[in-house]
Amino acid sequence: MIELRHLRYVVAAAERGSFRRAAKALEVHESAISRRIRDLEDEIGAALFIRHHGGVHLTQAGQRFVI
Repeated sequence: MIELRHLRYVVAAAERGSFRRAAKALEVHESAISRRIRDLEDEIGAALFIRHHGGVHLTQAGQRFVI
């Protein structure tokens, strides 16, 4: 089930380019952001972010999801 907080996590990570910075802004643990976004990706069947050492950026599916 998609919850509003999951959507907030996606938007925060997309805006900040980092799960760590999104977690700090939302005052939650980075692991919670990562887990919930992974759960959401599993539920919708598409990767929303490309994860790399320096942070994250939206995939094409992620861009469509956020818009």
